[in-house]
Amino acid sequence: MIIRISAPSQTIEIDDARNFRAFSVRIEGLFDDPAVEAELLGRVASSSDREHAWISEKVLREWPQLSALSGLDMAFLAKQPFRTAGIPSHLTRA
Repeated sequence: MIIRISAPSQTIEIDDARNFRAFSVRIEGLFDDPAVEAELLGRVASSSDREHAWISEKVLREWPQLSALSGLDMAFLAKQPFRTAGIPSHLTRA
């Protein structure tokens, strides 16, 4: 699953939704305004830094493209062993 945040179109899209091994967030292009980038990233990530974004399970479950995806539970279970100390269990690192 690849979450793409596009600077030119200022949109968020999900590609390859069934591929949980390739879970990542990609920011494509350069944002003229850092506040716009932060707002778009904030729609899917509860926090982020220059290398990682912590994706909210709730946001993914409510995403229309993913709401009927039966493998979503398996994806979150597969990510469990990779939890980081101090990060709430409802977040997944991308």
